Amino acid sequence: MASENEIVRIAVDAMGGDHAPSEVVRGAVQFASTGQGYVLLVGDPEALQVELSQYDSSRLPIRVIPSEGVIHEGEQPALALRQKPKASVLISTGLVKRGMADACVTIGSTGAAMAAAAVILGL
Repeated sequence: MASENEIVRIAVDAMGGDHAPSEVVRGAVQFASTGQGYVLLVGDPEALQVELSQYDSSRLPIRVIPSEGVIHEGEQPALALRQKPKASVLISTGLVKRGMADACVTIGSTGAAMAAAAVILGL
């Protein structure tokens, strides 16, 4: 966990949510512009680069982390975790487990987020 003087590293599930990835990337760029944190943007690299190209983001503390697949609202979370092991919410949560991120944020499936936290982080 980051201390008070350290920059926080946030893993962001960029593919979750109704308006992903465009609105998620917009929010990530806004946050990164504050200088208060480092964003690990998890999702389809091509789609994320298209969205990032709409902003002057080349000097911002944002890194794209590839993932494959999205767990959508309405999918059975436990089954989806097994069927989509490289889904963005799982990769994001795994970054916290491996100490590469201090927090994980998703606006995608709440059930998938809870299941990922339980399975990967043991919560």
